Amino acid sequence: MKKAYSLILTLFLVSFSLVVCSGKSSSSQLTMSPVKAKPGDTVTFSYIPADKNLPSVDSFSLYIYSYSQDLPQVQVIELKKTNKEWAGTYKIPQGTYGLVAKVKLDRESEDNNQGQGFIFALYTPDGKVIPGHKAGLALAYTSWGQLVGLEQDLTRALRLTEEDFVANPEIKKYFANSYLRILQATKTEGWEEKSRTFLDEISTVPDLDDSTLFTLYIFYLQTGNQEKALAILEQAQKNPKGEFFQMQSVMQFQSIQDSNQQIEFLKKFQAEYPESKYFESIIGMITQNLFQENKLEEANSFLEENWLKTQPHYFYAIANQASQTEGRADLVIKAVDNGLSLLDEQMRAPEKYKPDYYSEEEWNQEMETGLRSMLLRLKGNALLKQGQAAEATSYLKQAYEINQGEQPAIGVDYARVLLANNNFQVAQEVLEAIAGKGFTNSELINLLKQAYTGSSGSEAGWENYKNRIEARATEFLCSQLEKRMVEQPAAAFELKDLEGKTVKLANYKGNVVILDFWATWCGPCLSSFPGMKSLVEEFQSDPSVAFIFVNTWQEEENKVQVVKDFLEKNQYPFYVLIDSEDKVVADYGVSGIPTKFIIDPKGKIRFKSIGFEGDTDKMVKEIKLMIELARSK
Repeated sequence: MKKAYSLILTLFLVSFSLVVCSGKSSSSQLTMSPVKAKPGDTVTFSYIPADKNLPSVDSFSLYIYSYSQDLPQVQVIELKKTNKEWAGTYKIPQGTYGLVAKVKLDRESEDNNQGQGFIFALYTPDGKVIPGHKAGLALAYTSWGQLVGLEQDLTRALRLTEEDFVANPEIKKYFANSYLRILQATKTEGWEEKSRTFLDEISTVPDLDDSTLFTLYIFYLQTGNQEKALAILEQAQKNPKGEFFQMQSVMQFQSIQDSNQQIEFLKKFQAEYPESKYFESIIGMITQNLFQENKLEEANSFLEENWLKTQPHYFYAIANQASQTEGRADLVIKAVDNGLSLLDEQMRAPEKYKPDYYSEEEWNQEMETGLRSMLLRLKGNALLKQGQAAEATSYLKQAYEINQGEQPAIGVDYARVLLANNNFQVAQEVLEAIAGKGFTNSELINLLKQAYTGSSGSEAGWENYKNRIEARATEFLCSQLEKRMVEQPAAAFELKDLEGKTVKLANYKGNVVILDFWATWCGPCLSSFPGMKSLVEEFQSDPSVAFIFVNTWQEEENKVQVVKDFLEKNQYPFYVLIDSEDKVVADYGVSGIPTKFIIDPKGKIRFKSIGFEGDTDKMVKEIKLMIELARSK
């Protein structure tokens, strides 16, 4: 079974002087001929990019994601230049409901139609849109759409699914799970009754598969309808070793807290269902529990025992956690060696391990440029702690060269060990390359000063040199942010503030608005707040910029008082609106908090920033630049 990887890669840390940059909007065109193509047809895609500075480019890569009711399959075709456009042919797989595409412009940038994706319906022989096109596309807006740059949009997903159900009621059973979960997540008016009605309708459909039966079973349990849940359970008995009872076992497993009991459960599960596709999920959950119990040696041994069913990034997680504690360098090296060995094994058999929704290039980049370099970095640092400087330098050099400067922390570690060996010139080259990718925090500048002074023999000219380096970093970061710019309408809303005053987003037209969705229980939100406080204070005298903190997903009944107490305790000067029914957060398609939107003076969303990476300086400086970009439009 192919494995889905979810590596958490170290993100770029960037520092810059605030400048104003001009952004660009996209008006690219990607067309398919014939327009009403069917599965099995060979079609021609034609592309005209928005950037008119690309006439010398001979070809682009078009990533086409064909979807049905499952995760998509990707195929990459070459678009070759013909006159004023780029074109290529593609054969549509049988069983496909629709296509979503993106164009890879170069190694670092892509055209995803301003975050909308290039979407193509497919047709039946009699010229009608294939049933499942919209409901399948809805899954992109709830899960896999990030592959093509689509933002999560539960409201749109709900609308698409229901439109498809009206036109093609026979497809309902194939999308029962996704539809019920969207209803549960969006909580639109009357959603509970709508869920019950849908459950009762689908439960009468004959010959339901195990997956659909399990969906009905779970939702009947959640709604308290034990009688109908038992009736579904009775239907599932026709396949006692099937997916229904495997999923039921996994659900039982999730209630077990002790890792030893979980491992015993796994042994019984393997004996009961030797061919189950859920082994990897269970192994992942057990590993996570061992992490939480800080049983890292046990986790390493457990993964060794389940070698064929595990993933190499789990070994990275063990090594990374062990590296944060003194005296565990041996475990770090052991886990890294396991991770590298398993990585090599999987890279030799991409047909077995590469997920269908990854292209070979993307998979290789994630596994090699990402995971391998991180493993090598950990081993290098562990060897350095053991006093093996020469070997450490070798591993850190490998990590840096493989990573190609994608992760500044790897380069910084390599430069640090070079400086320790008085290799000033190479250290300076490495640090300059990192800065050229937009990363210039205080640590890098200090190391660069050491390298510059050691290489030149004095500090003469340092300030001018530093200014040039920082200007180059700013220019790079500016270009990267411009590529992330979108132009989408910001959903209108009106909410009450902490004093009960009704506030409309429309009241802020003409201003740049930073909309920050958060909750008092959200750790990353709280970690980001010192930086957000400094931003609010810095812009408090600028009437053209407004910070609005939208409190959402707050479970307490007395939400307003909880928020007031939180702000008072931490002395945060935030203007807060209460999304008491969690409607605005859904309208904005927010899947996790904190999520920030930068809205320009015309009411258009220009940037969306999800999460907090842990670097306050980087966040502050990025938001400043986003504000200037939005203001310049």
